[in-house]
Amino acid sequence: MAVDHTAQIAAMEAALAQGVTSASYEGKSASYRSLEEMIQTIAYLKRQDAKAAGRGRAVAGFAGFSRGYRTRGPGYGY
Repeated sequence: MAVDHTAQIAAMEAALAQGVTSASYEGKSASYRSLEEMIQTIAYLKRQDAKAAGRGRAVAGFAGFSRGYRTRGPGYGY
């Protein structure tokens, strides 16, 4: 069974916007060492929610193109 982190993420984002390192949600509270740690935790929780909903992590690729000939290298007179 997947856990819904929506309330936790909303509370953490509100705390982050205020610049504080502690957040309270659903009767629980958590303190973080730094704002960077909060940002990393929010990203982690969002990935977990996306994984539970069947949405994978976005992946970008690099496309390469060739004109079919080479101008340097072995066998080309250089």
